[in-house]
Amino acid sequence: MMFAGKEPEPSFSATSGLHGTTLVVRVSGELDHYHTRLLRAELGRAWELLQSPTLILDLSALTFCDSSGIGELLQARHQGQLAGVRLILTGVQGNLARRLNLAGLTQVFEVFPSVADALEAA
Repeated sequence: MMFAGKEPEPSFSATSGLHGTTLVVRVSGELDHYHTRLLRAELGRAWELLQSPTLILDLSALTFCDSSGIGELLQARHQGQLAGVRLILTGVQGNLARRLNLAGLTQVFEVFPSVADALEAA
């Protein structure tokens, strides 16, 4: 049973780790209006730790993304542009791939199939 104003149980996580000198933020679960603040917080830590010109956002374990989640991804892209950091999305599939395509955003983001592919390109 859901009560007004109460957030659902967490079904989202975002964690960061280094692959060589490149920081990878792994996102899993549902990125919706309840969870965008968690991604924003993790990306905030990532921007502070970043020591390379590339940040990879691994979305391969993302099961759902709504418009607020896409807004958060666009904000991250903008922040990267301001900082001179290349933001790469990997593992874009399913719901998110359809939404990015419908919104015409597939040309806005740099996308690679996997983290390994993105690391090779970085």
